[in-house]
Amino acid sequence: MGTKQIGVVFYSKTGATRLLAQHISEGIQSVGANAQIFEIESQSIIAGRYQNTPLFEQLTKCDALIFGCPTYMGSPAAQFKAFMDASSDCYVQKAWQNKLAAGFTSGGSQNGEQQQTLLAMFALACQHGMLWAGLDVSQFSDDLGLNRTGSSLGLVASPEPGDPQLVATNDLQTAFYFGQRIAKLAG
Repeated sequence: MGTKQIGVVFYSKTGATRLLAQHISEGIQSVGANAQIFEIESQSIIAGRYQNTPLFEQLTKCDALIFGCPTYMGSPAAQFKAFMDASSDCYVQKAWQNKLAAGFTSGGSQNGEQQQTLLAMFALACQHGMLWAGLDVSQFSDDLGLNRTGSSLGLVASPEPGDPQLVATNDLQTAFYFGQRIAKLAG
């Protein structure tokens, strides 16, 4: 079947979500799969609608998709939501049906309702008939010490305590593991 193609599609404003996407991609590649990074660009949103047909064509060729964006006011960033809405053509064509899906988000605090963002991504995956994979580790239940937030639905990241400009080291390590997990599940 060849090398699995894992698409990591995300929006990042400050760079934190981009950093997570990079660590996820490194995890994917560490187990022999191919990571393809796709960043949602604000300039591709015209009159409120995300428009990038070539991106959707590339995503359709992937074996798995990992969605990512920051959490703003308890929900996905508007730029990522525009991407979600624009995926409706793929929905009609069942282009993502039976693909593996997962999600990650970042926020300015440890609990800024980031789970709501992951739930929106989960609902998107379900709408498309995708198979959702969550995070299977917790610093409280295994010896890896990963996933300090305890989120099972997907990866949640926040700043390093005392330094609001940095993503917590544990979250970056968890992102690498998350990439490995999704690549292994994709087969």
